[in-house]
Amino acid sequence: MADELDPDEIDALIAQQAAEAASDDAPFSADDIAELIGQEPGGAREDAVGSRMPVVHEPLIEAVSFTDLLPVRAPIDQHADIDLLLDVPLQITVELGQAKRTIRELLELGQGSILHLTRHAGEPVDVLVNGQYIARGEVVVIDENFGIRVTEVVSPADRLRTMAA
Repeated sequence: MADELDPDEIDALIAQQAAEAASDDAPFSADDIAELIGQEPGGAREDAVGSRMPVVHEPLIEAVSFTDLLPVRAPIDQHADIDLLLDVPLQITVELGQAKRTIRELLELGQGSILHLTRHAGEPVDVLVNGQYIARGEVVVIDENFGIRVTEVVSPADRLRTMAA
């Protein structure tokens, strides 16, 4: 088998062959490419007995060692500056109740229709922040606008449990 070529030499030979083939407008065949990189046409070579054997290149396997990664812990500072987070907008939703209806029932709704919810009048409403339940409250009217008076805040441990679920 011919001496092995480095990738630059292979690229140069392919470019040279491509320039020659451009005049013929003939594409490279598998035998042409094999010949360019130093193999015999057909992707095979002869062994000592003279029979043709496919050329097989063994993968290069090297041992690799990595250093151990140390655990990284963020420092917990009770006086941490949270000013960067104070202007992050959050979506607050007040859930008065829920209802399940079929598409037919929804299409039949019109002005003046009443949609019965799972909660009764006077029951506390749920307050959600970015979809997470954080408090309960009661509906109040202030200057003809609705508002919520918070009556119960979910404990931090309960909030973490609902976030994990």
